[in-house]
Amino acid sequence: MAEDFEWITTQEAATRLGVSTARIRQMVAEGQLSGQKMGGKYRGQWQIKSSEVELKAHKKGITNTMRVKNRMTPSPITATLDTNYNEAMQLMKQNKIKNLPIVDKKDQLVGIVTFTDMLQAEPSPVTTLSMFEMVAMLDKVSMSLIMSSPVFAVDENCSITNAASFMLSNNIKCLPVVDGDKLVGIITDTDIFKNFVEITGGGKAGTHIEARMPDQPGKLAPFIQAITDAGSYIVSVVLTYNDDGYGYVDVKERGGDEGKIQAELDKVSEIDQVNFRASGQDELIEFGKK
Repeated sequence: MAEDFEWITTQEAATRLGVSTARIRQMVAEGQLSGQKMGGKYRGQWQIKSSEVELKAHKKGITNTMRVKNRMTPSPITATLDTNYNEAMQLMKQNKIKNLPIVDKKDQLVGIVTFTDMLQAEPSPVTTLSMFEMVAMLDKVSMSLIMSSPVFAVDENCSITNAASFMLSNNIKCLPVVDGDKLVGIITDTDIFKNFVEITGGGKAGTHIEARMPDQPGKLAPFIQAITDAGSYIVSVVLTYNDDGYGYVDVKERGGDEGKIQAELDKVSEIDQVNFRASGQDELIEFGKK
């Protein structure tokens, strides 16, 4: 008999609960969530019981802040197929935007024009046309001739991480956001970059602790516990993987003493390559000063 619940990825579970994928694995190891591993012993993908994730999200009052709809620019400025070049450029400059969704007469999304597209449509700098002639010529260039179509878009409930992945894999810098067939917003690589800085504690004082551990269940929890036992407050946890069977964790903490943290970490087996770096050590380096 088939089970009456679905299995979701660790990434989806992390998005729904507003935590890192590392925290999801820790919750599985602690028995707080039910999980099953699919594939290889070290590089296989975990699947998490959806109903348990939803229950925890409900108890925590999660509002899905990691959804696109909470990070996008709502009600974006748009242009039509008949909008000419000069009108579109004015819209971009007045509203300080670099991406212009194009809609048809029914307000349905049909394409997109970027500031780069606009620049590429301008006459060559070495043209013999006068300024007045160029303006007159560009008045005849409509968005239907410049826009990229078909255009990629995402649903407003799409996760931030998936939106970022879509942008990377398709080499684009923005995605219109829809609710059904209705255009409701736009999200850019800048929006996602701001989100990344926020969830990783960028700009906040603290110390990054980097370490390597086996990519196996139950290895992260003792590491985190050792840091908290040393009196640290955890700001963020980022976990990445290589094909060598290890996980690489970067924890940002504040309030702890490096000596006490190291002493606690020395008690944890199978943790190595521990490195401490205070946020204050990172700074912009400027070259070419006059």
